[in-house]
Parts: sequence; C-alpha cells; structure tokens
Amino acid sequence: MQILIAGAGHGGLAAGAALAKAGHRVTVIEQNARGALGHDWEDRFTFSLLTNTLGVAESALPADIWRDRGDCTFMSPDLKTHVDICFDASHRQRVMWRKPLLRLLVDHAESCGAQFLFGTQVIAPLIEGMRVTGLRTQAGDLSADLVIDAAGVFSPVRTKLPARFGIEKTPRRGDLFYAWRAYFERIAEIPAAEIPFEVYLRHAGEAGLSWFCTNPDSTDVLIGRIDPLKPDQLEAHLARFRETHPWMGTKIVHGGQYGVIPVRRPLTRMVADGYAAVGDSAFMTTPMNGMGVDLCLHAGRLLAETVLAHPGCTVAELWQYNRDFHRLYGGETAKNEGLKNALLRMDAEDVDFLFAARVVESADLAGAGGSMTLSALMGKAQRGMRRPPAFGAVVDGLLRGACTAALYKTAPQTFSPEAVDAWSRRIALQDRTVG
Repeated sequence: MQILIAGAGHGGLAAGAALAKAGHRVTVIEQNARGALGHDWEDRFTFSLLTNTLGVAESALPADIWRDRGDCTFMSPDLKTHVDICFDASHRQRVMWRKPLLRLLVDHAESCGAQFLFGTQVIAPLIEGMRVTGLRTQAGDLSADLVIDAAGVFSPVRTKLPARFGIEKTPRRGDLFYAWRAYFERIAEIPAAEIPFEVYLRHAGEAGLSWFCTNPDSTDVLIGRIDPLKPDQLEAHLARFRETHPWMGTKIVHGGQYGVIPVRRPLTRMVADGYAAVGDSAFMTTPMNGMGVDLCLHAGRLLAETVLAHPGCTVAELWQYNRDFHRLYGGETAKNEGLKNALLRMDAEDVDFLFAARVVESADLAGAGGSMTLSALMGKAQRGMRRPPAFGAVVDGLLRGACTAALYKTAPQTFSPEAVDAWSRRIALQDRTVG
C-alpha cells in the first residue's frame, strides 16, 4: 500500500514509522529542509510515549536535550492572585527541544523504511468522487492509497477538501493563538524561585495569555493572543516583562519566532475515504495551553493500528481511529475549551475576581472538570455570587466543557454520515465563539 504523509509532524511521523515497519510504502512530503524542521524552542510531553514510539530505553536519549518540567503558577491580570499547579513525580512530564525531538522521529521513520521529500510543498489533495487519491505537490501529482494529513493548522489538504466530505476546514476566532516565543539571556542571578514558570491570563487586559519561565541560563518568554500580534504590541509586552523581571536580557539565545497554535477541541470528524488528519491538522492540543505532543503520539499509534487492521482505508474503516481517539483522548482535551473561551470573553476585572474568590482553581486550569463535583460547585457558588455574571459565565464554561467532553466519548460505534453529522451537531451546540 502507498501512503503519503503531508508534513513532518509528530503524529504523522509516528504513524508513518509504524506503517513503514509493517512493509507499506511510506513517503513524507515536507516543505522545509531537513535541518529546518521545528521551532527553536521546547515542548513538554510524557517521555514514555516518545521512548515507546522510538522503541528505545530512556537511557538511549541524550541527556542534554531534555529536562524535567517544573510546576507552574497562573497569574490573575492584576497580578495580585496566583493559582499554583504542582505535579507529583508520577505525573511530571519532560521538556525537550523541538528540533532534536523531530530529528529523532524523522531518523526513526527512516530506519523503519519511510522515504522523505524535503523542500517540497504540498499544494492540494487529489480527489476522485468521495475519495482522496493522492497529493498535488511541487514535485508533481503523487498517488496514494492513504493520505495522512500532518500539514498543520492551515493544512492545504484539509482546507481544500470539498464540503461534501464533512470535515471542518476553517477555525473560528479564538480557536488559535498567534504566539511569539523567545529565550533571552539571563543577565543577573536571583534566588531560586519556588515556581519559576508563570502563566499570565488576560495579560495586559488582552485576550490571550503570556508566560515567563526563569531557567538556569535563560528566560523563556511567550506572548500569545487570539489575533495576530503587531510589532509595537510585542515590544510593549517585552518591556513590561523586563520591568517586572530585571534579570531578563535583550539578547535572544533561542527562538524569536512566531507560531500559530490551536487552542480548541479536536475536529469531530478527521477521516474520509483515503484520508486521515492528525496533529495540528486535526487541532490536537489541550485548549488551555496549546500543548499537543502527547496527543499526536497517541493519535499516530491509533492511526497506524487502524490502517494495519483495515488496509482498505475507507471512511468506515478509518472511523475506528477517529472514534477511539475521541473516546480515549479527544474528550478529555475538550474539557477545558469551555473555560478557556469563558475567560477570554471576560473583562480582566472579572478574571481578577474569579482568581481572588477561588472560583477558578488549579483543578480547572490543569484540565477543567476536576472540580465539578456538587460540593465543589457549591463552594464556588458561595465564593462567587458576589459577582453573579462572572460566576455564571465561568460555571457555564466549565459545564459546557464537561458536556462537550462527554459527547466526544459517545462517538458512533460505526460510521454512517447521518449518525456522525447528528453527533457533530450536538457537540457544536455546546460551542461558543470568543467575542
């Protein structure tokens, strides 16, 4: 079977390696050069997922490309209240530079037999009737029995599928963060912070978030907003951080790049005849923070298992991947989309109140739904009713997230257009765009 993978994303590489190892002909088409893959910054994930994907022991990975993640604290817009999220050893993820991470996945896929076309742009899908039959690329038209779409948020494959395929193509305002991230030199020594990773909601009153992390040799700064950042806006935020964190220098030692990060629930429908989306192409991240490596590696494994069991790659066969991903992972990530949207719609003063009154707690920010028991809600009500509109909005967001998560886990057992459309519509009723 011929398999084309659009883009060298984490999930596509994981699926491609497994499928190539099983004897299928796999070709990855990537617009960037081999040495230009990935942003020059770090990402966090569960280390065992990577080592299992690569089939190696943890000790086989160089120690200089990863570290244990620290705890984090969420700051209210007025900076007067913080909510700490601390992890025990069994739930503490690792942090790794993206370029070495992608290099490991590319090398592994090649060792399994996958071929790569670097520096080659994917232009559009090739379609016959209701089936994706290949890709139009700069190198010409390429035929395939299956196209795996790992080409990112604005994938030229997903966005050019006909409406009759029933796959959502265009994100809404608030579904994406337009982010800029850089590591600046650290120009002064300071006492070790108990929690060096600070996340700022509604930073400077704007819809989005920022973070500041003090590392031993640098300061990691991210500015993310739901609309594209303007240069003067970015410079103002960096200046503000230098005022509050005087050990932040001006020299960039890593990063200094823009990125577009999905911060929404994953696509309800991710498959068609001869087509499956994975990673950012399917919006596989956690809505509150945009992290998605874990989800991508899980999805790559599930997709490969489905294809190996059902080599016809019809939509009915690929639905197993779609269904299982949502039941196992997609529903859980959908939990905090409602809270994220609610917080982004609010005035900064309302967010300040919710933090100060402990209506928004660590269990909500780490993955909304953790504090949704009756007793927890009663406690929120007692503390939050001094400002009913803000309290009502955040509880509405939490409940919407919980309902959406539950609906994701009820994905139809078998594929039919009518059943899948009805299920997708029920989920859409839980959504609200960010104003």
